[in-house]
Amino acid sequence: MPRILVTYASRYGSTTEVAAAIAEELTASGLDVDVMSARPEIQVAKYDAVVVGAAAYGRKWLPDASVFVVGNQDSLSKLPVALFTVGTLGVKNPKAALREHDRIVATLNELAPGFNPVATALFHGSFTRSNLPLCLRVLDWMAGTPQGDHRDWDAIRGWAQRLGDLLRERLDDSGSEAGGEVEGNDG
Repeated sequence: MPRILVTYASRYGSTTEVAAAIAEELTASGLDVDVMSARPEIQVAKYDAVVVGAAAYGRKWLPDASVFVVGNQDSLSKLPVALFTVGTLGVKNPKAALREHDRIVATLNELAPGFNPVATALFHGSFTRSNLPLCLRVLDWMAGTPQGDHRDWDAIRGWAQRLGDLLRERLDDSGSEAGGEVEGNDG
């Protein structure tokens, strides 16, 4: 059975829960899945495919996920890899959020040459202003970031199901380039 790593960077837990839902769907589709926060010591070579996700803040992924991708670029360039971004920008401005996600993917491709994700997705996150330090709460209040849980669980699970099909197809074809990209966007 193919082994899949779902790794993520989360600040307040919203992305952790998204990663867990993705791992649950991949497991239900017949894949052996490990889910853990992104850390440099993860042995990517043990896996047949990798899913990496992160919360987006200030037009960037949280650093742990980006460092994971760059630090493992050689191994990741040999595996099917999928990326997902979680944020709240898309609640008010879906087009801006999609541009932000596309920039994040492009930046990762620049920082990790040869890295070529087979699938990407952008999901709304959950946001509570009280989690922020006081100075950032004031700035964020002025920016008008919408509070609440905006995650679309059906979209998240649907993307993960399609991703499971794609990964099984690619891994069953013994490394061939069959299959296409799985897009996801609940914004």
